[in-house]
Amino acid sequence: MNKISRELIQGKRLMALDYGVSRTGVAVCDEMHIVVSLRPLINTDDMVVSRVVDQALKEGIGVIIVGVPLHHDGRVTPIIETIQHFVAALRASSPIPVVTADEAFSTQDARAMMVHSGMKKKKRQTKGVKDQVAAAVILKRVIDEASMR
Repeated sequence: MNKISRELIQGKRLMALDYGVSRTGVAVCDEMHIVVSLRPLINTDDMVVSRVVDQALKEGIGVIIVGVPLHHDGRVTPIIETIQHFVAALRASSPIPVVTADEAFSTQDARAMMVHSGMKKKKRQTKGVKDQVAAAVILKRVIDEASMR
């Protein structure tokens, strides 16, 4: 997995995806990479690729970022294989560049962020909320890492 360069994302609206077996969390940011916003979940079904592409085109997205949970030992798990197939299908269907980013621990970071922000336990337990926040965590990490280069 390559590091995402500042040049690739600079001045572009970005979309990050936290792909899951049932649903996919979505977050986007503005061209200046200041505001990260959550978007409604996308059901992970046979239409997920076309839904992602349609939404990205409607929102003027310049780069789509898909989180992949990498293991430090290089192991490839079934979910990683599933995400890799999704990424390949997305790249084949999208005129927008699709890149991958390490999403290791994004769900745990999302949970901690929700607790720290004061989000009520009932809201945190709502299906999909952590997927949306995890997508925002992935997006924020990419922005922060690219700005350090």
